[in-house]
Amino acid sequence: MIKNVIFDCGQVLIRYNEVEIASNYTDNEADAEILGKVGMSRKYWELFDRGLLEEADYLVEVKKELPEYLHEAVERLSEEWVMRCPPIPGMEEIVCDVKKAGKKLYLLSNFNKRLRFEQHYISALKYFDALVISGEIKKAKPDREIYEYLLSTYNLVPEECLFIDDNPANIAMAKSLGIHGYLFDFDVLKLREYLKAENLI
Repeated sequence: MIKNVIFDCGQVLIRYNEVEIASNYTDNEADAEILGKVGMSRKYWELFDRGLLEEADYLVEVKKELPEYLHEAVERLSEEWVMRCPPIPGMEEIVCDVKKAGKKLYLLSNFNKRLRFEQHYISALKYFDALVISGEIKKAKPDREIYEYLLSTYNLVPEECLFIDDNPANIAMAKSLGIHGYLFDFDVLKLREYLKAENLI
C-alpha cells in the first residue's frame, strides 16, 4: 500500500526553461538566449544542485563568459530565478488531492539551496510534509545516497512510496531501491488517472 508520494520539483511542479526565465531580464531575444544558456548552464547549475557552488563565486565566473552589458541582468537572474518558474497547470490540484487522501508528501529535488527560503513562490509546496533539497545536503539524483537519505531521515518503507519525476534515470534508481516510480511526461490528466487507479486520490 502506498502511504507516501514523493514529487520532483522542476518539470513536475513547475516549468523550468532557461531562455524563458532569462527573457524577464532583457527585451532582446538574442540576449535572452545568451543569458539563459550561459547564465543557467548545467556546468554551474549542477554545482548548485550539489551544494558545491556559492552564489558570489558563480557571479564572478559567469560574468567572465557574458558581455558586460548583461552583468546586471545575470545578477537579477541569480537573485530572482525561482520566482520566474511558472507552475505546471493542474499539478497543485493533484498535490492537494493526494494530501486530502491522507498520504504523506515529500519533495525530492535537485535544486539550489535557496529553494528553502523561496518555497513560497511554488504554492504547491505548502502541502508537503518535508523537502529534501540536493543543494542543502550535497547529494543529488540519480545518486543512490539522496534516496537513502530521504528514506532514513523520514523512516520511509520503499515499497510504501511512489516517486514522480520527469527523468528516467531518477526513476530507475528509485525502482532499484524498491520505490514505485512514475515517469512524468507533462500529461497531468494521465497522471491524475494513474493516481485514481492506485487509490491515491
